[in-house]
Amino acid sequence: MIKTEKDELLIGLIGDTHIPSRGLEIPKIIINDFKERNIDYLFHLGDFTKFKVYNDLLETFGKDKVIGIRGNMDDYKLIKILPEKIEFDLYGHKIFMTHGMGGPNIIIKRLNKYFDLSKYDVIIFGHVHHPYNEKWRDGKLYISPGTPTDKKFTDINSYGFLKISKEDVNFEIIYL
Repeated sequence: MIKTEKDELLIGLIGDTHIPSRGLEIPKIIINDFKERNIDYLFHLGDFTKFKVYNDLLETFGKDKVIGIRGNMDDYKLIKILPEKIEFDLYGHKIFMTHGMGGPNIIIKRLNKYFDLSKYDVIIFGHVHHPYNEKWRDGKLYISPGTPTDKKFTDINSYGFLKISKEDVNFEIIYL
């Protein structure tokens, strides 16, 4: 699935784009930033909403570079083809990726209740529309890129970059 032939990977993170209900398209500044930084992969954390958004990302970055999961607002086409969660290992770091569920206040507790996250080092999620970059009391890193388009459930628009190697995992939140 993900090739680790390089010493480190740069992954663009985005989620909760909610196109077309929260915007007409993913902001060009984000697409251009992903291109300029030459990301190795793009992870979308669900709530594309329409299949066209997913398909446009595939056309822009390539089928081998875009990894998506379904969100609770995604259309039937996306629900049929995208998984609820993805689990993988990058450079010895165990990664878990899902959209999320419920309100934003106790998302980390809810994720731990719904999924067995005991064996993972990094948990990547969406759904709450707010960016997270937190080392939790269980020693795990919980990250979320937030939303680049929504203004109804948040006043902060953001996306992110995950840089990962054998030695380190770094997450950078970019605010719009």
